[in-house]
Amino acid sequence: MARHRFTLAALATSAVAGLEVARAQPFTGGGDGEHDAALITAADGRHLVVRVPVTEAAEARLRREVVALGSLTAGARSRLPFAVPAVVGTATAPFTVVTAYVPGSRLKPAVVQPGSRLAASLADAVAAIHALPAGLVAEAGLPVQSTTDAQRAAAEIVDTAAATASVPSALLDRWEHALDDHALWQFTPTVLHGSLRPDTVLTAHRGRPEEAVTGVLGWTALRVGDPAADLAWALGLPVPGAASAVFARYHAARRGGADPSLRQRATLHAELELARWLLHGRAIGRDDIVGDALGMLAALTRGVEDETAASLEQETLPVLSVAQVEELLDRQRSLALTRTGPIPAPATVAQRARSSSAE
Repeated sequence: MARHRFTLAALATSAVAGLEVARAQPFTGGGDGEHDAALITAADGRHLVVRVPVTEAAEARLRREVVALGSLTAGARSRLPFAVPAVVGTATAPFTVVTAYVPGSRLKPAVVQPGSRLAASLADAVAAIHALPAGLVAEAGLPVQSTTDAQRAAAEIVDTAAATASVPSALLDRWEHALDDHALWQFTPTVLHGSLRPDTVLTAHRGRPEEAVTGVLGWTALRVGDPAADLAWALGLPVPGAASAVFARYHAARRGGADPSLRQRATLHAELELARWLLHGRAIGRDDIVGDALGMLAALTRGVEDETAASLEQETLPVLSVAQVEELLDRQRSLALTRTGPIPAPATVAQRARSSSAE
C-alpha cells in the first residue's frame, strides 16, 4: 500500500533538518511506480519532492541518483542551460530522498518541429551534458566506459538476446555486422546522462515548439561512455525532419567534437533497446512485455528486409584521384580570383611530391 502524503511529509522532516512542512500533495512525476512520492511546500516557500523507493531495485537506482546529483557541482550546473534537481537531504529506514522541485512539463515529442527553438534547445542540452568534464564522473566513482567497453556492452546485449532464440536472424546479422565495423566505433567517450527520454526532459508549462528545455531529471545512469546513447531517443521523434534537425544542431553545438558515425550508433542503441525490453520481460516473467518486444522486433525486421530501416553503416566520402584533387584546387583558385584578385597558385600534388623528394 502506498504511503500517504502526510507520512511522506513526516519522513521529509527526518531527512532535512529544521524543515517545516506547510503543505503536502500527491506527486507522480514520471516515477513509473518505483517510488512513493509527494510534493511538499515548506514554511519558507520552498517546493520539494520527497521520494521513498518501493523495491530494492528502485532503492539501488535512487542511491545512484543521489551520488550522480552530488557529482554535479555548482560549477558543472552553471555550464548547463537547464535546471537539475539538487539533493536537499536523505534519511534511512526507510531510505528517503528529498530534492528541490524542478517545475515544468514533460516533453511532448509530437511538438518538436524541425527548425524550432525546442529542437535546437534539445540538441544544445545534450551537447552541454556531453561537454562536462569527465573527471566529475570518475571522481564520484560512477562508471567510465572506453570505446572498447561500450562496444563490448552492446555485444553482450546482442549475445544475450540471441540466446533467447526469439530474435530474427536478420536482426542478429545486422547488429553483429555493426559491432564488427571498426569505423563505427571511433568516438571520444563523453559524460552521459544515460537515461534520456521524453519524460526526463522538462519544458515550460505549455510545451510548445517555441519553448526551450528548462530542466532534466532522472540522473540514475550518469556515466562516461558513448555519446550516441544519449541521442537514441531523438530518432523516435514523430515529426518528419525533427530528428535530423536535432542531430544537425548537436553536431554544430559540439564544434567538431561529434564523430561522423554518431547517428548510426544511435540507431543501433535504439534497436538494442528493443532487445533489452525483451530480456526485461523475460526476466520478470511478463508475457505482455515479451509480446510487445517481439512485435517491435518483427516490425524492425520487416524494415530491414524491405530496406526502409535506417542504415547502420558509416557514410563515407568518395576518394578523389590526384587529378580530381588538382581540379578542385584549380576551381578554388578561380573562385578566389573572382573575389579578391590574383593570389599565388597553390602547389599541385605532383609539385609537392617533387619538393618533398628534393628535400
